[in-house]
Amino acid sequence: MKRHVISAFFALVAVLGLTVDSQANGLFRRHRDCDGCGTAATSAAPCEAPCAPAPVQYVEQKVTRYKQVMVEKEIEQLISKRVNREEKFTYNVQVPVTTQEKRKQTTYTTVSKPVEYTYNVSVPVTVAEKRQQTFYTTVSKEVDYTYTVQVPRTVQKVVKQTTYQCINETVTEMRCVCKLQRVTCTDECGRCYTRCERVTVEEPVTRCIVKRIPVTQDVTVNETICETQIMKGKKTVCDVVPQTREVVVNVCHIETKTMKGTKTVCEVVPVVSDVLVNVCTYVTEKREGTRLVCDIVTEKVKSKVQVCQMVPYEEVVRVPVSSACSTCSTCNDCGTAHRSVRLHRSRGCSSCN
Repeated sequence: MKRHVISAFFALVAVLGLTVDSQANGLFRRHRDCDGCGTAATSAAPCEAPCAPAPVQYVEQKVTRYKQVMVEKEIEQLISKRVNREEKFTYNVQVPVTTQEKRKQTTYTTVSKPVEYTYNVSVPVTVAEKRQQTFYTTVSKEVDYTYTVQVPRTVQKVVKQTTYQCINETVTEMRCVCKLQRVTCTDECGRCYTRCERVTVEEPVTRCIVKRIPVTQDVTVNETICETQIMKGKKTVCDVVPQTREVVVNVCHIETKTMKGTKTVCEVVPVVSDVLVNVCTYVTEKREGTRLVCDIVTEKVKSKVQVCQMVPYEEVVRVPVSSACSTCSTCNDCGTAHRSVRLHRSRGCSSCN
């Protein structure tokens, strides 16, 4: 499939090259360069008819191409490894040592003993006593008094009253209205098409408004007036009258008496004694131990990796080659028939230079 595409591409390039060259040298013009080698034809001898275009021929050629191939390659790289080794070291250890010592110890003992004490007691004593008692009696009586009364009276009065009269009126205003308008346009290829554009247009708008006109007139209204009048009346008044009488009342007195009692009192008594105490001290000792130490060692290691390389290969393709017609001129040195000297020079003929 790829070979057919490449062959078609080369054929198209060859045809285009022949067409351009023929147009540049005037092959399709009947009044110039009729002999094929660039000499102008005389006016006495008319130009011969142009020859027919030669058919396209194909020639097989070898072409070198490259393709990607994965190749296994051996490389050297540095690898770091961890190597464990044992080493000896010394360290200090705090060793506890316990010894007994005599020390004085003070302890406290609680001792209880009875103690006499005196205390006061409040004793209630009730005694009957005669006392004077004052009480109050309510006595009612009638009393004359005067009071003020507001008496309403209606009076007619003329006042100014303002009312509003509504009048309808039509008003015409100009307002901006947005409309869609069809516009004929031409594109890059010269074709006409119609599109809609938004256009702002002022249009008259009629609306109705209401105007309020004030109207003042005289109106008779009823007004209520309050008149003050003094009236007389009677009311019942209650008076409180104090009275005294003698009563017997029980009175409670608190008397203080002193009494004796016994209570137990606790005392803390210190006691000193000899005791043996374990005393812990620390002694520093040197010891030896073994530990693992990790060393990092770098070494070269050969490994195989996949590498992409470009490998050349040869392929046979078909290349289009144009041939000359029988009526065209022939080069004497190379023996090749050609129409245009410029085309023959481009193919490497030295005799047409």
